[in-house]
Amino acid sequence: MKVNRRSNELRTITAKIRPSTYRGVKRSCPVIVFVLLTALFVFAVPLKTSAQTEGTRKVTVYFWEMNRDTEGDDLVPFVRYVDAKAPLRPTLEALLAGPTKEEDLEKFTTVRYDDDLKLDKVEIRGRTARIDFTRDVGGDTNPGDLLTLRFEDAVIRTAKQFPNIEKVIVCVNGLNEFGIGMVEDRPKPCPKKW
Repeated sequence: MKVNRRSNELRTITAKIRPSTYRGVKRSCPVIVFVLLTALFVFAVPLKTSAQTEGTRKVTVYFWEMNRDTEGDDLVPFVRYVDAKAPLRPTLEALLAGPTKEEDLEKFTTVRYDDDLKLDKVEIRGRTARIDFTRDVGGDTNPGDLLTLRFEDAVIRTAKQFPNIEKVIVCVNGLNEFGIGMVEDRPKPCPKKW
């Protein structure tokens, strides 16, 4: 008899506990499921930026690291995403746009040496790319600064990342404002045939 009496007491106690515990779990179950699913989504699914869409490709542009404390290359690569079908022009436009607000604007800046500098034409013949820019020029056609050489270097590096380009001709208003054109201190026309 004692066994039966004890088992009846246990059943009574269990019956009293179960409904209240079940109701609590039943109420909190949707919250628990929501939290678990959110955690799963946040940690398991890689986030895509708006630039990483179908039909785009990852490219590199170069910005100038100002006030560099260490020796070495002061042109630093940055990633951008552009149209995959014809990537050279949008990549060069991203180069001219400079760093974004999220990138360290105290440390990095654009390589463009004139605020009026605009991309005019991009042509590819064979494995050579000719990239023409325009800018407003006053009486002095020679900008006379090493910034022009840094700009030319960044444009060439940016263009040569594409496997179909081996040589790059960079012109501003139809002139070579870099290298020999700057050294001779007179306008040097870009080649008409290339």
